[in-house]
Amino acid sequence: MRLSSTPFEQLPFSALYRDYISNFSRLSDFYDVDPFSEKETSKKIESYSFQGNRQQLVENLRDYNRQFTSSEIVFQSVDKLLDENSMAVVTGQQLTIYGGPLFTILKILTVIHQSKVWENKFNRPFVPVFWMADEDHDFEEAAVIGSYDHDEFKKVVLEAEDSIQKRVSEIIFEENFGKFSNEFLQLLVETDFSGQIQDLLNNTYKKGASFSDAFGRLIISMFAHHGLILAGTNSDKIKRAVTEPIMNSVRKSDEIFEALNINSEKLQSAGYHRQVHIQTSNLFWIADDGAREKISYSDGEWNIESKGLRWASVDLIDEINKDPNRFSPNVFLRPLTQSYLLPCAAYVAGPSEIAYYGQMKVLYRLFKLDMPVILPRFSATIIESGIDRIIEKLPFEKFEYNKRIEDLESEYISQSDTTDIESIFSSWKKAAGECSKSSIQAIAEIDATLESSAVKAITSYYNELDKLKGKVYRSLKEQEKIQLIRLRRIQNSLFPNGNLQEREVAFIYFMNKYGPDIWDNMLQLFEGQKPDSHKWIYL
Repeated sequence: MRLSSTPFEQLPFSALYRDYISNFSRLSDFYDVDPFSEKETSKKIESYSFQGNRQQLVENLRDYNRQFTSSEIVFQSVDKLLDENSMAVVTGQQLTIYGGPLFTILKILTVIHQSKVWENKFNRPFVPVFWMADEDHDFEEAAVIGSYDHDEFKKVVLEAEDSIQKRVSEIIFEENFGKFSNEFLQLLVETDFSGQIQDLLNNTYKKGASFSDAFGRLIISMFAHHGLILAGTNSDKIKRAVTEPIMNSVRKSDEIFEALNINSEKLQSAGYHRQVHIQTSNLFWIADDGAREKISYSDGEWNIESKGLRWASVDLIDEINKDPNRFSPNVFLRPLTQSYLLPCAAYVAGPSEIAYYGQMKVLYRLFKLDMPVILPRFSATIIESGIDRIIEKLPFEKFEYNKRIEDLESEYISQSDTTDIESIFSSWKKAAGECSKSSIQAIAEIDATLESSAVKAITSYYNELDKLKGKVYRSLKEQEKIQLIRLRRIQNSLFPNGNLQEREVAFIYFMNKYGPDIWDNMLQLFEGQKPDSHKWIYL
């Protein structure tokens, strides 16, 4: 296993993300710390102070992780947080079917990597934490997984059995899961590791299990030996522990809305996009049937119109205090609950998360919390040996395979042809045009009404030349058919579905082909590396 790198500028990442990596000074108003400045990160770590109750935190995390594992290494990692000097490096992700695409693993590898780097550098305990986004209700996103059927990329979708928009973590796998599971597992080729991987999946994702239980057990079974800790707010004890920031979202609703608006407009004025639409309320309410309903706020009143519920602010705060499990944070409030619950020195984020963290720096001050260092996760594409061999036979850089397949084919034909077809036909047309001028003029002198017919004749001739040029290109395409098949195969591997591999291909696909040790090997490969460029991982 080896790696090479490509700057993010050459790949499909947003302007904000590219500047965050390479031109942080342009974005310094929107984040506390340049993640690649040793001076700034050191100052942040050394000045950080956690105000929470560590004893209670450890008890809550022990209780939360007990759902998923009995690993002593995990609980030893939890206990490290009793040390007043200890800190957490946190990442998170929505719970997805079979663990989701490769970027889930890249986030986890980044928090484990960074925890080790900082523990050695600062001589204090750092623990890696995976925050289970167990309050999200985007089932469509959670229920899709992509893999390969030979060289063809396919997506398999778990159909919903319930129309209620519950928190995905609470959805139970029922009758339709068997059909989905069979369809996905049939995509995985038979290898020396297939039995082991299928056992892993069958022991975690199975009929009767919830998304939360399955996802948590899968992730912790893969990374418990690194001391990875799981956390989330869909828990009685942890929700009670983060009630204060949830109530503050009501107390300070007007200030929050104004601050987010001003900061987001400032971000737009600087030439960047708003990742998240701002609303007056950052809370959801959990109905008796489990539905996650948006709470609206207007003119001092909070309401859920469809349920006929209305609260004054003081009454809503009272309801939150009495039964916090009835309430769920949105995308802006969730990071604040993380920093309130955990000694969160850093959050490892993907490109979209980095964008919305840029909108919300002001909220940390409103909530009297330290904004963590926002670290980009490692970004990577895995290049299998069969693909590596044929890449060398084609004239493109790896990042160029992000282009449209039609454009790549045309470029390849143009580059590979020893005869300059465009030049041949351009010269032919030019010569035909030149010699036609005197003939057209002579015809016009004989009969002026025939001049247009003469011009039409030469135009028709040009059209026939264009048709002939097309046939020549098609002939070349046929001659280069093997290379063009290779070109499509490479693109499908590096940019499946027209997207980065890390966003599309299930990490299970790679485990099935190369074994469960693949991630430990990749973690070793990342030693000494920074997530400041896109990595190409050669297997």
